[in-house]
Amino acid sequence: MKSTSKKGHRSKKPSWATNLHIRPSTIAIYAIVFFNCVLIISAGTKLFQKVDASIEVKDEEPLKIEVQNGCGVNGIATRMTNNLAYLKYQVVGKGNADHWNYEQTILIDLGSDKEKSIEKLCKDIGIQRNDVYLLREESDADVRLIIGNDYQSLKIYDVRP
Repeated sequence: MKSTSKKGHRSKKPSWATNLHIRPSTIAIYAIVFFNCVLIISAGTKLFQKVDASIEVKDEEPLKIEVQNGCGVNGIATRMTNNLAYLKYQVVGKGNADHWNYEQTILIDLGSDKEKSIEKLCKDIGIQRNDVYLLREESDADVRLIIGNDYQSLKIYDVRP
């Protein structure tokens, strides 16, 4: 009987390995292609990541306030102007109101559209939001504060130490 084994074949390589003739340059090319693919995938992943596109809302610009004496007490507009400045408000003018018979302090919004700032000012002054009136008027000021006879009851009256 004849033996089916081949004589003289000393290699113990698997049959698929005998057909592979891989050169070092081919390995280098495959390595370069592999690393390029990794870089492209990495860059693509970073390129298409979710980005927080929310816009930070800035606070409104400070109110420009005009202070007017509506009670007739000498120096009250100056005192309130100094107290507002102490609270970091921007006072752009002071003077006398059209008359001195204001029983209550009022705030006139001159068309500023700065609702949050006006609400904060009302709290700092110590007046109610319903004591704010709207008057569209050309002015350097955003609001006009008219000090009434109730000035001593206002929070802002004794704000400075």
